[in-house]
Amino acid sequence: MGLLMVGTASEKTTEMLAYAHDTQHEKIIRGLSLGIALTVYGREEDADILIEQLTGDQDPILRYGGMYALALAYRGTANNKAIRQLLHFAVSDVSDDVRRTAVLALGFVLYSEPEQTPRIVSLLSESYNPHVRYGAALAVGISCAGTGLSEAISLLEPLTSDVVDFVRQGALIAMAMVMIQTNESCDYRVGTFRRQLEKIILDIHEDTMSKMGAILASGILDAGGRNVTIRLLSNTKHDKITAVVGLAVFSQFWYWYPLLHFISLTFSPTAFIGLNYDLKVPKFEFLSNAKPSLFEYPRPTTPPTSISDVKMPTAVLSTAAKAKSRVKKDTEHKGALEKLLSDDVSSASVSTKSSKSIEKDADAMQVDTDSEKKVESELSYETLTNPARVVPAQERYIRFIEGSRYVPVKLAPSGFVLVKDLQPSEVEVFALTDTLVTAPPDTAATGATSTGQQGSGSSAMAVDDDSQPPQSSEHSANP
Repeated sequence: MGLLMVGTASEKTTEMLAYAHDTQHEKIIRGLSLGIALTVYGREEDADILIEQLTGDQDPILRYGGMYALALAYRGTANNKAIRQLLHFAVSDVSDDVRRTAVLALGFVLYSEPEQTPRIVSLLSESYNPHVRYGAALAVGISCAGTGLSEAISLLEPLTSDVVDFVRQGALIAMAMVMIQTNESCDYRVGTFRRQLEKIILDIHEDTMSKMGAILASGILDAGGRNVTIRLLSNTKHDKITAVVGLAVFSQFWYWYPLLHFISLTFSPTAFIGLNYDLKVPKFEFLSNAKPSLFEYPRPTTPPTSISDVKMPTAVLSTAAKAKSRVKKDTEHKGALEKLLSDDVSSASVSTKSSKSIEKDADAMQVDTDSEKKVESELSYETLTNPARVVPAQERYIRFIEGSRYVPVKLAPSGFVLVKDLQPSEVEVFALTDTLVTAPPDTAATGATSTGQQGSGSSAMAVDDDSQPPQSSEHSANP
């Protein structure tokens, strides 16, 4: 009901609230409380009366719904009144569920100003209550998703090693949300975090909740083949209602794991796709005035190639040990005699060998210096071909080449961009095409004949655009 009536502030909320008071089933009450919160999405002050009813209720589950109602009613507004209310419940409510959700809700209120979130929740992230620390981690993950913000990563880093398992889980998921589509060239901690995830996933002694968080984090980092990011605001700074609602329902996985799939609603493709007046994709090039390494795909992690086996000591019989020592003495005696005979011969060849080894070392040093000279500095720009992957941090570096055949009707750094053809008389080359492939006319005409000649061992398909439907026939009742 909440998903169907998002933002409508429907009168059905009164019935939903009344039923929540009548029933004793915890899951029904929780579903109703979240449904009521979804109906007041974006209503701001108009939702204050309902929010007061929920936050003042004796049932902690309904107060929990009141936190989500505050979060969704004031989503992305950074409203001071809403922030004060959430902070009040985060430190004073008697229910851990409510306190955790109150801190988490700060992420929804502040996602339009992600730089403010780490500062506001920094003290809460050091709380003695693990539920508050978990909420602080997800609040940073929600508001700073896809930004790669250094302050957010610094706040989450110690939480990934927290003593409580579910806090580690939330911190790993939040870190992946912040680092999505960020590579080591932008922040060296990306590589460290990926190695940490691999270690947690492969460690058989790791607890289940942390391992689940690491698996989810790994999936978020590589979501959509590393071609999507998490965005709660559009390029024009408008709320993406589907993404916000999807993230709100995703956070309910604490109670029901199948709701994890709602995070897919938050993903936005990161691509530049130029379209002409026919909405086809012409082939042309444009520039990214930044080093290619800044926005390249993250390097894939490689699993360990081999595992060294520890050899256990083998038992040795006393008779075998005596025989072995006797053979060893005989060998040493023969070796001493041979050494006396070969000393004179080897002394002459030592000088020639040493001179050859010196020459070889000198050649190796020369090769090393030559290879160092051949290392070229990285280019300060990159040429991209339409369509191309363009991540959010790369958008400000996108430029069209002067004298290009295609120019944008309205300059946009990513997404679908309409372009104008300055040379309409010339033949266009398309990067993508949806033209159906059909057989040539000669093949179509002789398809039946060639099939009959070749026999059952091969087949040919005849395409006839002029084929007519069968003629109608009349049937009489009596034969």
